[in-house]
Amino acid sequence: MTKSPRKHPPVPESPGVYLLKDASGKIFYVGKALNLRNRLRAYTASGSTPDPKLTIIRSKLASFDTIVTESETEALVLESNLIKEHRPRYNVKLRDDKRYPFIKVTTAETFPRAHVTRVVRQDGSRYFGPYTDAKAMRRTLRLVQQSFPMRTCKTFRKRPRPCLNYQIGQCLGPCIGAVSAEEYGEVVSELMLFLSGRGDELSKRLAARMNQASADKQFEEAAALRDRLRDIEKVTQRQRVLSARLVDRDVVATARHAGYGIASIVRIRRGKLVGCENVPLEFSPETTDGEIREAVLKQFYSVATDVPPEVLVHGETPGLDEVAVWLTASQGHKVAVATPVRGEKRQLGEFAEQNARTALRRAFESRRAPCSVIELGEYLRMSRPPRLLSAVDISNVQGTNAVGTVISFRDGRPDKSLYRRYRIRTVKGADDYAMIREVVRRHLASLIRKDAELPDLFLVDGGKGQLASAVEAGRDEGVRGVTFASLAKQNEEVFVPGRQSPLPDPGMTAAKRILIKARDEVHRFSVTYHRSLREKEARRSVLDGIPGVGDTRKAALLEEFGSVSEIRRSSPERIAEVPGIGIATAQRIIEAVTQAEARDPQAG
Repeated sequence: MTKSPRKHPPVPESPGVYLLKDASGKIFYVGKALNLRNRLRAYTASGSTPDPKLTIIRSKLASFDTIVTESETEALVLESNLIKEHRPRYNVKLRDDKRYPFIKVTTAETFPRAHVTRVVRQDGSRYFGPYTDAKAMRRTLRLVQQSFPMRTCKTFRKRPRPCLNYQIGQCLGPCIGAVSAEEYGEVVSELMLFLSGRGDELSKRLAARMNQASADKQFEEAAALRDRLRDIEKVTQRQRVLSARLVDRDVVATARHAGYGIASIVRIRRGKLVGCENVPLEFSPETTDGEIREAVLKQFYSVATDVPPEVLVHGETPGLDEVAVWLTASQGHKVAVATPVRGEKRQLGEFAEQNARTALRRAFESRRAPCSVIELGEYLRMSRPPRLLSAVDISNVQGTNAVGTVISFRDGRPDKSLYRRYRIRTVKGADDYAMIREVVRRHLASLIRKDAELPDLFLVDGGKGQLASAVEAGRDEGVRGVTFASLAKQNEEVFVPGRQSPLPDPGMTAAKRILIKARDEVHRFSVTYHRSLREKEARRSVLDGIPGVGDTRKAALLEEFGSVSEIRRSSPERIAEVPGIGIATAQRIIEAVTQAEARDPQAG
């Protein structure tokens, strides 16, 4: 029985963008075309094709949407934006491209400043980037702040006194009128030369200003210019000469392995190598090298702010003429995009490709799990090493001030940026099982809502009962691919779901040490959080309820004694020495904290 052809809506013979959807309505591919009807005919046709990617797309295609544009260049820009927005499975994607930082110079202001931003706006400022290596970018910014004495304050306003930066020579002091707008603008101009990769030109300018200041016997200014010149020359001396001609160009190359890749964008300014941005890529295995390079050009240069007159691409790449037209229109100057086949330009492409291969090898090495983590995965019989391990614990005293915490280890080491604290909301009384269920459920729900990384392994501090509660919470949230385990304090026994007895004890191996370390860390974090809440509660219930003790006197008491416990151990006469506290009030304080201790021995 032959399958009847699918019915699709009529498609215009116009340039535009198409969005291919599967049976669930999810967009799995975005493309552009000069003629939408002709392009989509290839996807909707029946019959076999030697192209494996086209075969997959045809098998998944259930429906599509089209967006008509005025030109193919407009379609190119829209295609790039839609790929970033929807991140379709079968398109090449620059990983985390929305989060790449820029250095922003607020040139629209009279006295500009330079700072980091991740959002580019049409606000009259100059943006330099994107920087795919945030650490390298921050090193550059530190050099900028040391060598170019511009203000760093977010809001400019006149001040009666100079700030510390002015006193140590890292700001010219526009806020106190110590520099004119013209003199300040000269420094800003020099900064932008530096960020544009024109270090040699900047060095000549600084040397001329230094010599002039020295001739005018302005020796302090000459010394400051000399120091700035030295800093700049340290950078330019490290820059490698890649071309005898003083040209500005970018060279783009890629390297790939098993659905993962790196694109290297080598930046050459005035013939010197001034930087190299390595961009991680994601793509389906069926994607060709040419399609990868074309996608890199579209997506990287859609956010790039410093595009030179020439972009070289190593390897045959479709759509270069369209990219050149688009970049020329968007940058306001002619941009040539080509694939060199011989000579110096070909050698530059090979250099960029070698850099991409090196970056790819380093990326794979950094992604390799430590031996202890691999051993832990094998001990728990997991399908992959638990690179991200989370652990949960509960802390309370007979159900009061109940809290739960989650800590995370990445590759066997604490990642404190992922530590989370929770106050128990739904459980009354001392029910550890229900509390674990609530905390695990809330934590997983938060990760899912934020589209954050789920843990490979979720460790519970406890035995089989606590483990069952955590597993139930994971099931309620519909998580897949998360392994649950528990570590009981008694005999350090490890339990996993579906097994009545604990796992065989491997001894004090590296895998067991990771589990114990994570269990102890989450217990420490939980107890610390619970203790802090308990002390806040004690302060609130004891000191805030005493007649004659307001916020000012309470602050004075805590500053003098440090804690409610110390207040309780003091005599009324000692307490009465605190300014504003009389003997009668001191006696009321002693009585209140003593009664609080009788109700809760842990208070204070």
